[in-house]
Amino acid sequence: MAISITEKLRIPFIGDPLLSDYQQVANKLKSEGVKALIEKINWSDYPWQPIVELFAGYSGFYLWLCYEVRNDHFRADATADHQSVWEDSCVEFFMTTDLKPNEAQTQYRNFEFNALGTCLSAYGNKAWRVLLSSGEMQRILRFPGKTAAGWKEGEPFDWQLAVALPLDLLGLVPGNTFRANFYKCGDLTLKPHFLSWNGIVAAEPDFHLPQFFGEAQLLIK
Repeated sequence: MAISITEKLRIPFIGDPLLSDYQQVANKLKSEGVKALIEKINWSDYPWQPIVELFAGYSGFYLWLCYEVRNDHFRADATADHQSVWEDSCVEFFMTTDLKPNEAQTQYRNFEFNALGTCLSAYGNKAWRVLLSSGEMQRILRFPGKTAAGWKEGEPFDWQLAVALPLDLLGLVPGNTFRANFYKCGDLTLKPHFLSWNGIVAAEPDFHLPQFFGEAQLLIK
């Protein structure tokens, strides 16, 4: 398997952000975390490019991710976990500590969120995936910057979301290097799009390609 790594992200220790709302978490990540852009258009049939900034850091128990999205179009039909969030205004994080020479055997995790914080998450290889249990889903902290109140589908929409993913769920400890990719999509939004942090080479939109995950590391504090 040819592994394509063009992007590397060094994620610093940030301590524990205050947990009361999106803005407090975002301020912590912006001041002490690392920034990346989710900007690669991998399929010319889908040229729409919302502006997506990612801020990342980790604490004693969590990997913290903050997404800020501009020039999107509102869609938030998924209101319960494990519904089809990728069809909505959506951001995603895929990762693995188990990259194998045969991509079909690589075990990886996907975390997909719409603007409300509704999440779909699973693990396994590309052909066989298991959804996280309700108990595991409850451990994923979500801090949406906006609610769905007052928004109409297709309306221009800037939005924010911060999430905290338990390190033990990811199989990570400080110092670990792992493979990951970050995405922005919206399959059924007014302007469908499929952006990534690390580039992808495939005939059709497909994020489930671990050979195109970039490299990330939790820096020792």
